[in-house]
Amino acid sequence: MLGNSIGDMVKCWEAMNNNLRLQLGNIRASFQKSFYEVEHAHVSPFYGYLRGSVSRAALRRIAEELLRVDYVGTNRQICGCTLRTSYGLLCACELGRYRVGGIPIPIDVVHVHWRKLTMEVELEIGEDDGSEVDMTTTMDELWRRFRSLDVIGKRALRSRVCELAYPTMTTLCPPPEKIKTKGGVKKKGKKPADYDVYRDPSYHEYVDKASQSSQRQSQPSQTSKKIKLSKKQPQFIVQFPNHIRSYIEDVVNVESDGNCGFRVIASLHGYGEDGWPMVRRELGLEIIDKDMSTLYDKLFSNRLSAVRESLMIESFGSQPPEKWMSLPDMGYLIANCYNVVLVCLGNPCITFFPMTSSHSPIVFIYCIGFVNQNHWVQVNMKEGFPLSPVTLDWKKFRSHIATTWMLGFAGRMQHWQLLTHVLA
Repeated sequence: MLGNSIGDMVKCWEAMNNNLRLQLGNIRASFQKSFYEVEHAHVSPFYGYLRGSVSRAALRRIAEELLRVDYVGTNRQICGCTLRTSYGLLCACELGRYRVGGIPIPIDVVHVHWRKLTMEVELEIGEDDGSEVDMTTTMDELWRRFRSLDVIGKRALRSRVCELAYPTMTTLCPPPEKIKTKGGVKKKGKKPADYDVYRDPSYHEYVDKASQSSQRQSQPSQTSKKIKLSKKQPQFIVQFPNHIRSYIEDVVNVESDGNCGFRVIASLHGYGEDGWPMVRRELGLEIIDKDMSTLYDKLFSNRLSAVRESLMIESFGSQPPEKWMSLPDMGYLIANCYNVVLVCLGNPCITFFPMTSSHSPIVFIYCIGFVNQNHWVQVNMKEGFPLSPVTLDWKKFRSHIATTWMLGFAGRMQHWQLLTHVLA
């Protein structure tokens, strides 16, 4: 910007002033990005309290330090705490303690330097009359704007406010099962195999299909159709019941370290496999929820303390068998905590519906599989796959409104029973 070395004082001052103004603009732009833009590496609920309140540069350094947790753990001597002493940010051993507990990073542990996202001069002690932090006028204006918007605008504004009010809640959702919208009936009497683009088949159609299938199997002239196993993890698919294998699209394996069950749930819930500490923590909060305490006291009885203890860990690495995810106990907690339908393929195969809410037409179905007698995997199923039975305890302790779940999925549960009878 100086251009050359022979400028006078005015030109040099203008050049330096323009340079400072550009730098100031870049700094303000970076503050705005820290407020409103979220990098992919920071979408985890683990950063929930920091997003929008801490510089993105600080978040990047924390994310890089988090990679050291796997071998540092919570050991201060191995960690060295360089990031804490040099930058005022969390070092690996601190991050390890929060991660083990499944606790989002508190904002107070980040140095104030990284939390200053404005160029305004701070007021000195005694100068604050309260007007700088008063939200009354702002909230009134926010309400006026909300009332003046149409439905779409209200939803958008509400979404932005919820991001500020509930920072630890992730906006990510598990991807819905892909619905086939092509391949309609082109010729009379013919239709695409295995699905209907118009509706879910009725109960009598399941009966007819099962009957025709059994008749074809009884004819010696026809060879049975081989089930196409997934190219990924076929050694797991063969461990599931025969009648459900044709509905399996894929099996996704996770790390087997004693947290595999919680890793699968974290992946299905949108946290990513490494979000398993959050799942442990949220299930731990679920079991002590005062609104659910009566239900779990009856459901778990004298096993309540043991179930709670199984969710608590003290360190990373391999976990002992008493810390593994076990069913049916964890199945009830997962279905209730996340309000999802949990389907377990194993021995036995069980379906868990929420026990205190009513059926919803838009609901996520999490399907997991128990293999090798000691490992959990994620199972991706085809649309409309049959559902296995529920447990007797679910029928005994569920609320009255929860019966609507069985009514809503009656056709798919009856389809399961038909398949088991045909193969029997």
